Amino acid sequence: MPKYTSITEIENYLLIDIEAGLVSQVEEWIDSIENYIEKETGRVFVADEEASIRKYDGKNSKKLFIDDCIEITEVKVDDKVITDYLSYPANKLPIMWLERESRFPEGKQNISVKAKWGYSKECPPEIKLATTILTAGIVNYSESKGGDIQSESYGSYSVTYKSEKQWNDFEQAKEIINRYKRILVG
Repeated sequence: MPKYTSITEIENYLLIDIEAGLVSQVEEWIDSIENYIEKETGRVFVADEEASIRKYDGKNSKKLFIDDCIEITEVKVDDKVITDYLSYPANKLPIMWLERESRFPEGKQNISVKAKWGYSKECPPEIKLATTILTAGIVNYSESKGGDIQSESYGSYSVTYKSEKQWNDFEQAKEIINRYKRILVG
């Protein structure tokens, strides 16, 4: 089930009605663009509703980088629950690392973090816009009825935009994706 945009948002963006027979195809394209954005940015933008456990290697460091999450419910080191850690960045989501006064001990998968994994509870508006624009480009390409302003391959997808505004939006969508790329600073 698509979570970053919808058929209605794509229809509104393109000012068209997508035929009922194409709805499942467009939903597949939405899923594909969501996967592409997640791969490009290194992020999942809608967090899990249920907490789950992920394992990390301890590196004898006071800082432990983790996947983006919005809530941590438990941290274990060598199967013992610890509470002497702080999550960062402070007062901001997503949480991207943990710190403690003592070190996270060296070991393979010796640290488990139970959390709701993902960037935010709901898709950020900019990512929603980028997903809508990129999927709309695929819809335009599939229709290929002429009047194309610009076509381009983007990743493994071909997109077409039929107005200068849509082409500018495509460039903006690429910039949005670049701004959201996860960069780890050690």
